[in-house]
Amino acid sequence: METNGIKNNLSHKGDAAQFEIKKTVYEDMISYCQKALPNEACGLLSGVKATGSTVWKLLNESLNPNRFYLSAETVKTAVEKMEENGEKLSGIFHSHPSTPAFPSSHDIKNNPYPHLAYIIVSFYKGKVEVKCFKMDGKTVTPMKLLVIDE
Repeated sequence: METNGIKNNLSHKGDAAQFEIKKTVYEDMISYCQKALPNEACGLLSGVKATGSTVWKLLNESLNPNRFYLSAETVKTAVEKMEENGEKLSGIFHSHPSTPAFPSSHDIKNNPYPHLAYIIVSFYKGKVEVKCFKMDGKTVTPMKLLVIDE
């Protein structure tokens, strides 16, 4: 499957989709999101397969601290660098500084890559929670997020 020129990089075990992310990448992603508080942070994940092997910390281009936006040009530039490194775009992440780790209606409606893993790092009520989803514009499907050692 391909959307906007980006191939489906999700793996499936039985009927449940899952996304694997390296522990160091997982921790780096959380740290990056925490440093952006009280604003939302965002970025991309890449890997050789359907994994998060590299974190791409990108500037949130939204002027609203409670939203995130990545322009098509920003994503294109990052994807070109990923490909130079022999990797492919495998996921998108952003933070929810004060709401639970579940996609908002805005997140669902504005997700341009329904075939990628969509990770939300929440700091709701001071607790870190990280969840992974697949979203097709209408339906939100939880995915298993596997944090793996190097």
